Amino acid sequence: MRSDARPSSPDGLFSGRERPRIITISGANKDIGKSSLAAYLVRRCRACAGMKVSIHSQRPPGEAILEETDPASSPPTDTSRLLAAGARPVLWVRSTREGLAADLREAFSRLHAPVVVVEGNSVLSHLEPDYAVFIMGPTFAGFKESAYGAVGKAHAVVINGEGAVPGREMLELERRIKELNPRAKLVAVCELGRERAWEMVLSRAAARLGGEHMSADVEEKVLEAVKAKAEEGRIPCAVALKLAEELGVPTLEVGKAANALGVKIVACSLGCF
Repeated sequence: MRSDARPSSPDGLFSGRERPRIITISGANKDIGKSSLAAYLVRRCRACAGMKVSIHSQRPPGEAILEETDPASSPPTDTSRLLAAGARPVLWVRSTREGLAADLREAFSRLHAPVVVVEGNSVLSHLEPDYAVFIMGPTFAGFKESAYGAVGKAHAVVINGEGAVPGREMLELERRIKELNPRAKLVAVCELGRERAWEMVLSRAAARLGGEHMSADVEEKVLEAVKAKAEEGRIPCAVALKLAEELGVPTLEVGKAANALGVKIVACSLGCF
């Protein structure tokens, strides 16, 4: 999908007004890294709002939509992390499955930023994000019911965790993920390290949203080299890997340059880009 394409909202959440670019961060279970990645992406948005969506069996007392005002809450909350990262405003939507569509419509009507970073699984039942990230551990253990639907909509599936995953187990994990979502691109923290993994997600998000919305800076020499090697908007994976070696830069930098130029890396089975 081109960065100027506008995914539609199935139930008309934005009918009659301009729809923002939307990034969703969903996950298999609690404490899997959703808030960390969401804050990382917010810091690299030129201007964005934030939203946390939580589902309850009954509507909680008080307002369904709360605005976060404390970026330094102790202990930090998911919404305070988004606020501290620079999202303005940040809303917490506390809803039920039956009332979620109406609450989302109201919440989005209060947000006027060009980009909204949304944390939660159930929101994916009501909109098609510009870029959807799903985070999970190295197994399917502990998957929430809503996680299966969320992984099916993800553009990127991040396998979080520092411990090494044996090759056979990683292949089996990839097979199961592809069964649920053939288009998903896997990003393995155990193979890349957290910093490079987060950067890869950023690079792909920036490519889909457009450089006017997110920053994924690339060295000029890398841009020029990729431009020179690309033919008809494509560059083979093997050529991109060789280019990174010749320039003395991480493969991720070549991927960033390709994204910035709209060049597609083809014939890639290693998951480097």
